[in-house]
Order: sequence, then C-alpha cells, then structure tokens
Amino acid sequence: MVNLTIDDKQVTAPKDSTIYDAARINGIKIPILCHDKKLKPFGACRMCLVEVEQMKGRQIPACTTPVTEGMIIRTATPEIIKARELVLELLLLNHPLDCPVCDKAGDCDLQNLAYEYKVDTNRFSDLKFQHEIDYNNPLIERDMNRCVLCGKCVRICDEIVGYGALTFIDRGIETKIGCEFEKGLDCEFCGSCISVCPVGSLLARPFKHKARFWALTNHNSVCGYCGTGCNLTLGVKDNKVLTTIYNDEQGFHKGQLCARGRFGYQFISSDKRLTSPMIRRNGRMTEATWDEALDLVASRLKGGNEVAALATARLTNEEFSLFRKMMLESIGSKNFDHSAGYAHSALSKGFVRSFGVSASPASVLDIQKSDLLLVIKTDSYETHPVVGFEINMAVKNRGVKLNILSDKRGKLSKLPGAKTAIHTPGNEVAVLNAICKAILDKKLEDSSAATIPGFAEFSKSLELFTPEKVAAQSGIPAETIIKIATDYASAEKALIIFPIGLAYSGHTESLASAAANLAIITGKLGEEGSGVLCMSEKNNGQGAVDMGFYPQDGGMTAQQILDSCVDGKVKTLFIAGENPLVSYPDSKKVKSALDKVEFLVVSDLFMTETAELADVVLPACSYAEKEGTYTSLDRRVQYVKPAIRKLAQSKSDFEIISQLISKIDGKESGTPAEQFSEICSKTAGYEGMTYSTLGNNGAFATTAIKASLVVPEYTPVVADASKLALVTGSVLYHNGTLSQHGEGPVHVCPEAYLELSREDAARLLINEKDQITVTSESGSLQLIAKVSPRIPKGVVFLPYHFPAAPANKVWSGTAVTMVSIAK
Repeated sequence: MVNLTIDDKQVTAPKDSTIYDAARINGIKIPILCHDKKLKPFGACRMCLVEVEQMKGRQIPACTTPVTEGMIIRTATPEIIKARELVLELLLLNHPLDCPVCDKAGDCDLQNLAYEYKVDTNRFSDLKFQHEIDYNNPLIERDMNRCVLCGKCVRICDEIVGYGALTFIDRGIETKIGCEFEKGLDCEFCGSCISVCPVGSLLARPFKHKARFWALTNHNSVCGYCGTGCNLTLGVKDNKVLTTIYNDEQGFHKGQLCARGRFGYQFISSDKRLTSPMIRRNGRMTEATWDEALDLVASRLKGGNEVAALATARLTNEEFSLFRKMMLESIGSKNFDHSAGYAHSALSKGFVRSFGVSASPASVLDIQKSDLLLVIKTDSYETHPVVGFEINMAVKNRGVKLNILSDKRGKLSKLPGAKTAIHTPGNEVAVLNAICKAILDKKLEDSSAATIPGFAEFSKSLELFTPEKVAAQSGIPAETIIKIATDYASAEKALIIFPIGLAYSGHTESLASAAANLAIITGKLGEEGSGVLCMSEKNNGQGAVDMGFYPQDGGMTAQQILDSCVDGKVKTLFIAGENPLVSYPDSKKVKSALDKVEFLVVSDLFMTETAELADVVLPACSYAEKEGTYTSLDRRVQYVKPAIRKLAQSKSDFEIISQLISKIDGKESGTPAEQFSEICSKTAGYEGMTYSTLGNNGAFATTAIKASLVVPEYTPVVADASKLALVTGSVLYHNGTLSQHGEGPVHVCPEAYLELSREDAARLLINEKDQITVTSESGSLQLIAKVSPRIPKGVVFLPYHFPAAPANKVWSGTAVTMVSIAK
C-alpha cells in the first residue's frame, strides 16, 4: 500500500493505483468522461486534471498518473475548477444542444458535468458538426455529432469484446470515431459501446423514445439466458421492462453484457405472452379459470409411474426442488428429466464419475488467473459470450496462451497467438485421449497420477489412442497433438473449457470424463487458474442438476419418456417451459410422442409449438416476475426478486406446482424462501445460505473433489465421402428457443441458415443466400446458404433455435449427421 494525501486527507491505496483510483477508493470524487474500470487508462477527456505538489503544482490527468509514496494531491483548487470549465466549453463547442430530444438526457455525463460546473455560456464559437447519423445497425444508433472523443467505445470493442468495429479517424478538429472505410456500424451487436458512452452518441434503438431515464425504476436481477449468470439491471416503467441499465459495479463482469442480455429482454413484457389458462374442449383451446385448469391437471397427475415430466433448465432452484418433490412424493413417479436427458449428462454422469461431484471444479474467475486455456469448440464464445470476453481479456491483457480443439474456426481463433486444431466432427474424445497418451509417453504426468484410482485401466485403454492413430481419423497432425499435450502439461496453471447444451449431443459424459482425465493426470486441479469448466446452456442448468431433477433409481430419461408416450406406458406428460418439438432431436419422434400421450400439460410464457398440442396450457412467469435463486455454471448461487408484477393471470412455476400439490394430497408447500432453506439443509455446498446472505453478489456453493480416472466411451464416426458432415450448435444472438421472442436477437439473426465452406459451395454451385435443401435420413429442410471461410471442407453447420426451420427435421440427435445438399 502507498500513503498519500488527497485534499488534506491522509489516505492509502494499492501501489499499482492511479491517482483517480486512489481517490475513488477513498470516496473522493474526481470528474471524468473517458474512464471505465474495465478499460486501460487513456487520458482523453482531461476532466480529471488535478494538482500534485511534488510536480510543482502542475495540472496532470488523475486517470493516467500512478500514485507514489507521500504524494500530495489537490483535486478542486480554483485553477483546477477553471481548467475543467474550459474543457467543458471546448467539448460543448461543436456538440449539438439537443438535450430535449436526446435519449441520453438524464443519464448523460456531459450534461451532468455542465450542470455541476454551471457552464451555461461559451466564450468560443464554431459551427456544429454535421455528420450523417448512422442508422445502419438495427440495434445501435450512432450519432457522431454528439461524440466527445473519449474513446471508450473504441477501447471496449477492442480490449474486451475483441471485435474492433470502431476506431479513430482523421486528426485534429476533424477527428471522429468511425468504422472501416467510413461504412456503417456492422458488428456483433453486444451494445458494450452504448453502455460506456458518456453522451448520446451511441443509443439503443429498441429503447429510443420509450422513456426518460429518470422515469425508470431500476431493478437488479440475473440474466435469464445462458448459464454464465450475468448480473443486470432492468429499467422498468408502468410495469414493463423497457431496457437494461449499465452498472459497472455489478458482478464479476462489471456490468458487461452480450447481445442477448442487453437487447433480448423484450420477451418479458411481450404482448404475445399467455395471459390465462387454456383447456382443450372439443378439439379447440379455450380460456379457463385457474381452478378449472388445475383441478383437471391434478386429476390426471394421480397416476404414479404413468405420469412423467420434462422441464426447461430456466426454472429456479426452488421450482426444481418443489417439482421433484411433487413427482416423487405427491405423484409417486421417478420419471422426470430436463434438457433432453443428454445435455446435462456431462455434469450428472461424467463429472460424478471423474470428480465425485456433479459440478465443475473451476470458476469463470479462473480464466484470467490461468497460464493456458484449452477450449473445446470455438462455439464456446457463441454459447457464452461474456465468458468469451473473459477469454479475450486473458489472452490480450494478461498473455494467457490459448489452444483450441474444434470442428470449425470461430472468433476465438482470431485472438493473438491462438492455436486452433481443426478435427473432423465427433472426434473430441479421441483427441483428448491422444493428448493424455502423449503426456504419459513423455512422462509429463503429475507425480501423483499413478496413485489416482483407475490409473492402470485408463493408461491401458490409451494404447488405442496414439497420436499417430488419432491423427489419421481426426485430421489433426500427430505433431500438433503432441505439441498441445506438451503445452498443457508444462503450463503451471491450465484450464479446460467446453460448452454443453441441446445442440451439442456429442458433449456428454464421455467428453466430460475425457477432459477430466487430462486435468487429473497433470495435477491441474484444486488451485486458481486450473481445472475443468463445463458451461451449461441455460441460466439454471447447474441448479437443475444440483436439485436432482434428472432420472435416478430407475427413473426414465427424457428420451425414454418420449418413447413411453408412444407405447402408452406414460399417459400424462407435464412439460414446464420446454419446447421439445423444436429443440429436442428427431422432430418425428417428438411429434409422435406428444400426439399419442393421453394427456399433455404445458406451462410456458408463450403458445409454443409444443403448447399448441397440449390439453391444458398454463401461463407461467418470466424470471423478472419471480422470487428465487439461480445457480450459474460455476456454482454461484444468486437471488432474484420480482422486477415487475405478474403479467395478467400468469403464475410462477412455484405457485403452479404448489397449488397442484395442495389439490393432489392437501399439503401446503410454503414460500420460496422456506423451500430454499430446505434446499440448503439437504444439498451439499449450499449449507448456511439464505436469501439475505446471498444479497446482490450471491455466493459460491462449495465443491469437494474426489478424483478418479475413467475410461470414456468412444465410438468412431463413420463418414460417408459422398455426403457432408452436419453439426448443430448455437449462434451468438440466440439461446435455446426463448430468444426467438426477444426483439433484439431476432432483428440481428431472424432466420435459420446452413453454413458451409467456400470449397463445398463452389463445388455445388451455391452462392451466398441461395435457397437450398438439406436432406438426411431423418428428413429434409429448406434453408438459406451462408458461405463462410471458417467452416472446413466437408462440414456444414446448422443452428437449432428456429421454429420456422427446425434443425430436428434433419438431425436425430447424433453428434454428426451425414447430409446431402441441393439447390
């Protein structure tokens, strides 16, 4: 720590602090426009000028000047005040005075500083800028006439997002922020530039002219999309969520959000939401009262093992826990599952076998503390963009090495020094086994590896996975496999990262155990910056596993439940928040199951394709209308409370399940808080938690590891040289099917497409945006072609989010599907 004096106040600050940091830490305000705590110091605006006695009273920028022992600083002398007034006059010289119609009014740093320093006249005069306003971007309006050249938008796009869509153009008075070749803004639409812009130069178009900032009520919450668990603030007016508000004090990500989190909130207050229960009468869905609907549902749930349930991984922990209790105790059925059964098996089976616990032995916080990251699938950025930002910062700012194993290239492949090993689809397990084999052959394993349970059997199994053999089937050269192995083993701290989800049917228990084996034999566990991070697709995927909402002790898996609906063993199926007709593999199988089951109940926010087949539809609530907890992918438990009142007659799933339990066996279920207390008394790692102790920051559920080496199952992919290998996955702008109801994501990515290589496109005479037909053994699907340099020859990529062109028409659930393409 460093001792210094600021405005006659003795203070201390970390030795790597700037003057601005030291003042902020000690509650002393210094005005600034160009600073953000996530960004490197820049010193552009000159509002933070201070005097330092040791520098003979010279005025210096506080944000770029490091503190030294004994430094004496004054932040508000008459000379400093005059200097700041001059800076404001110069900033306002060419700035349009259009505050009455500017959406930033009330949240504008320039406006607030002009008010604070009483700058109501200007000694200078000049013409106002007349730059053309950029409306090219569907989500971001760019008005360079209002820009104060703080550079925060340029820096956040480069330093954190890693896209570099914006830069400084020209010099002197002509300087402006622009895009390459003076084109309109065409980026990945995360909105990070909007969040840090201190003026109205960058605006969120979906929020424009919806409300003034002072008219909004701010509510802290947790994002309802992926499993990262980002904190966000919802701006609410008249019981509607109108925007998200940037707060750099929130979460490990300091308020940073992706396109989904920032612009995908519209589903919460959508006018397409279900507003009342509905019952099918005489073949038609008609509105009903809650008592009518719940009485009918309760009567059909009294069927023991003839009743089954499928749930989305977006329910709260309390809802999952109560749902499980209803199935086991009130109904007497063990047949319940979530995420199609396979999308949680990496945790519920793989990690249980390898680590003795169904959770990752690592955290998102480990990414920037590591020396080497081994990322499986470049899709990790698309599935979890804010985790991708952490990888960007680790590589660009901290020099962390990045190795990638993937069946295609992606944004992570473009990072400085990143090495991407492209393998043929479906061979991840074989490649990881070959890496382990190379480590053992070169005797690079940890000294304790031979003492780990299962070592002898595991090392023997690797005889089939020499780098040379795997090179022949995966397409990765043997020397590359050996180099990846050497890099990983020699790194002091190394972290393995991979995504799981409905679209990644190959990322199951075998992949989890293969990744775990690599970490275990090298001793890369149990310390900061090391371990394995399995990234759940939905916002409570980890919580669903922690609450035990998957088949155990002979219960049916999701796929077995669907089969049993067809053969009549399951007569009543309750689906909560899931849309399997679009998101589960093999649409024919799912459609047959939903058609043949005697009684189908669906609770959801929207009349989904699955809900349209139901006998009873129950209107559920969004995360913004609930109280409860979510557990992020790294087991961070976070509390949420309602930001708005429930829409129309909708109820939370907790209320729906509570009332069904009451009607089935007369028991009362209590409150979410009471249910959480029960969870904490029974769930390992949750001990001692309460809503009040979780607060705004949440708490990590502890994870006790007992490592074992497991021989992962592996079946070689049989390729057909006459066809293309189709892989499914997620795109940056969507998460599951829920984002189809978000205005922002749909603006940017409105329809499905098939992405193929330039070589295959040329061979098949296919051009960008051509209408093509994809055919597999499961069926055919018409799509738009997207020709891309990132896709290897012989491979095609199909996102799975779109109901209008569901991937499950041609995808039956295998990791790789052989398809043919025709125009």
